[in-house]
Amino acid sequence: MIAIPIIIIVLFLLWLFLIAPKKRGEMEKFKKVHYAHRGLHNAERAENSMSAFKAAVDGGYGIELDVRLSKDGKLVVFHDDTLDRVCGREGKAIDFTAEELATFKLNGTDDGIPTFDEVLEVVGGKVPLLVEIKENAGDSSVSKAAAERLKSYDGPYIVESFNPLSVKNAASILPEVACGFLSRHFTKEEETKKPLYFLLENLLINRVSNPSFIAYKHEDHYMPMLKLARLLGARTIAWTVRSPEEEKAAYEHGFATVIFENYIPEEK
Repeated sequence: MIAIPIIIIVLFLLWLFLIAPKKRGEMEKFKKVHYAHRGLHNAERAENSMSAFKAAVDGGYGIELDVRLSKDGKLVVFHDDTLDRVCGREGKAIDFTAEELATFKLNGTDDGIPTFDEVLEVVGGKVPLLVEIKENAGDSSVSKAAAERLKSYDGPYIVESFNPLSVKNAASILPEVACGFLSRHFTKEEETKKPLYFLLENLLINRVSNPSFIAYKHEDHYMPMLKLARLLGARTIAWTVRSPEEEKAAYEHGFATVIFENYIPEEK
């Protein structure tokens, strides 16, 4: 009978070990930054466009953006796996060169898909960046290329990804930079009711990525593992908040700051 409580205690301690955040990277100067989701975009300025990034810089907001690779191995800033939603054409970013992608207009605007270098140049360290690495399982090319490029960037930034191995790769190249894990309540949806997604949503692969922070979907604030990780010292960022009311609720639920779109947040 004594063995059962001991087993329960051991499993609980193992559980805490698996989800506990690692205290690495500087987060204090980033925890109160409002991050404009894919830049400060609206009906006239497309997401992840140079116009949206310039607007965010002018407004003094941090910028969340997405990086992936083009066919010729250059880092480009684009969110989706495919081009149809934003560019109205078939294929993926990896199917085209950076020069070709620059000619694909974003949401009917004059902006094309920018390179990461172009974005870094226009931001120029004026506002903090939250760089999301878009990388498939088993691939490390994007995380390594992005981290190597960021090593020479003279400005404030942190890095995040849904892929724990991408976080690990970036952190190994950028040991002094805060690298975080993105997650949400995956298994409430039928297509993601799989063991891997259960581990991801419950932060049970934290020991792989050793995140400095956790970015979690703000509607899923009720997840027990998120609350427990926060009690263990995790900094948490809410994504994606779309109104002042949602922002207020995010703070009430314990998030340190927000990734926002469709409204202009007030100073905290």
